[in-house]
Amino acid sequence: MDKHSTNLTVPWFKIMHAGFNAGFRWTISSVVLGLLAFLMGNGVEASIHVILWSPIAMFAMGLMFASLGLFYICTCRFKWARFMVCLFWFLVAFANLGIFVFLPHVCLFVCLRFTVYQAGAWDFSGANFFWVSILSIATLWWSWKLVQAQWIRSIWAKCLAYVNDTEGARKKLAKAIPDLSKKQPLLPKFFSKKK
Repeated sequence: MDKHSTNLTVPWFKIMHAGFNAGFRWTISSVVLGLLAFLMGNGVEASIHVILWSPIAMFAMGLMFASLGLFYICTCRFKWARFMVCLFWFLVAFANLGIFVFLPHVCLFVCLRFTVYQAGAWDFSGANFFWVSILSIATLWWSWKLVQAQWIRSIWAKCLAYVNDTEGARKKLAKAIPDLSKKQPLLPKFFSKKK
């Protein structure tokens, strides 16, 4: 637990209840507003199928909103949650940009696998030796440049600053508790009776 975080009391159940109600209400609105268009495009049988499955979607979205609210509070309160956020974004970025980071390595592997080793025998000609040498040099140069890259170090420094910023997280927590624990109605406004 972070230092100074224990000074604020967090109404966990109120936040869960408000998040669940917000997600449930949002899903009901989406189902009601989208049902007419779905009915016109897919027919009555498909619409009945959607109506029968919509309570599960409403419950799932309510749980998801409640979980998101709790996770936001955890990121404001605990250092491990802020570390998990950084790890998540690192994995998302790596999944999308990892091929560019390892592109020379992939090219070298492809060259060694498909060019040098052909038909079960080593065909180490002058051209193959040239391309393997060029790709090996490119791989070493690329790896060295990645190690020296300032932008990687600056991203790492920003992640560490975010994880270790307990005072900023405490201020966010103090601001977020009243907003996230505010009582939310379960049903949308158009279901309530007009006075």
